[in-house]
Amino acid sequence: MDNVEIKLEHFISAIMSDAQREADALYQEIKGESDAVMTTAEDEALAAAYRHIKTELSRIETDCGRRLSHSVMENKRELFRRREAMADEVTASVREKLAAYVKTDAYTEQLKNILQSVLAVFESDATVYLRPEDMALAPALAPAAGGYHVSFTEGDFELGGLEAVCASKKIHVDETFDTSMYELRKRFSELFGLKLGE
Repeated sequence: MDNVEIKLEHFISAIMSDAQREADALYQEIKGESDAVMTTAEDEALAAAYRHIKTELSRIETDCGRRLSHSVMENKRELFRRREAMADEVTASVREKLAAYVKTDAYTEQLKNILQSVLAVFESDATVYLRPEDMALAPALAPAAGGYHVSFTEGDFELGGLEAVCASKKIHVDETFDTSMYELRKRFSELFGLKLGE
């Protein structure tokens, strides 16, 4: 090989070597940019997927919470209806028993005992209110007054018992079955929580 050919080969080899280095550098630059673009695209895709998952979880939690709340309120309403029905049954049963009781001699004796207890507190004359149906018992109750003057008047209640008023001492005593029934119903509500808004 002559000198020109050797120089030409070195020249071609140098050019090829430079071209290869430039090609490798260009490849590395393109690969780096491609990796950066891919990383950015992957990050954006992951962020979008995360936002979507978070949004869906929030929607599902809200939906589940709404359904649970609705179910709890529906259960409370049903419980309230059942408790009300129970209270109505108890009240009806007590009313029925009272209706039978006020027809007995034991009821008249109870009225006498109540009257004596009230007059012992009053230590004075009194006005005694009876339900209209019990006004016929006034002559039987009068001896229980002892030495006190008692006037019997029709009261505004229906189940039984009596009310007494001592005007001189401004004392009012309510021993009616109506008030006792009201207190029973109120106590039943307190014991068994007849409140819907809780």
